[in-house]
Amino acid sequence: MLHLSDHTPLGTGRHRKCYAHPDDAQRCIKIVYNNDQGGDKEIKRELGYYAHLNRHLKDWSGIPRYYGTVETDCGTGYVYDVISDFDGKPSITLKQFAAECRYEEDLVVLRQILRTLKKYITENHIVTMTLKPANILCHRISESEVVPVICDNIGESTFIPLATWSKWFCRRKQERLWERFIAQPVLAAALKNSKPREERSALELSSRKV
Repeated sequence: MLHLSDHTPLGTGRHRKCYAHPDDAQRCIKIVYNNDQGGDKEIKRELGYYAHLNRHLKDWSGIPRYYGTVETDCGTGYVYDVISDFDGKPSITLKQFAAECRYEEDLVVLRQILRTLKKYITENHIVTMTLKPANILCHRISESEVVPVICDNIGESTFIPLATWSKWFCRRKQERLWERFIAQPVLAAALKNSKPREERSALELSSRKV
């Protein structure tokens, strides 16, 4: 049994807490902590969709892989890839990155991340409950390249998962979610409020350093 109760979570969501795997730096463990408020339903939905992905998905660059369960002192743990940057630092969320965008080169990177994300979900027919900047990690795989990774809310909760099995329904759902996604205040503000390069302050923020 793995002991996690004395560890600080890497993050806490509505239904789950995420811990570093004590025996494997490349993995993290998610624990459902409020079963009675939809936690069990969420994990069943997600694992059902992972079963679909394991049969059909070829490109895993935009979604963490799932590796099964382990027993912990906090209950059943669900093991996934941990998303960390090329330099070992934890990947920040798209919400954090967008909030810190100030200058034109930051905006260039943000737009590229959004293009990459949209291309990935479209070409791989990825179904999500929602798209939120807080649920997307900016995975820096090199000093100059950022790959967005969807870390939560994948799959769909409908009784008949039409978007999972139909490319047409999938595309329709993706279009609706994308419009809501890019209208999120943190993204809209970043895309609107970037400053020209000459206005850069001494405490500059470069997306390559985030």
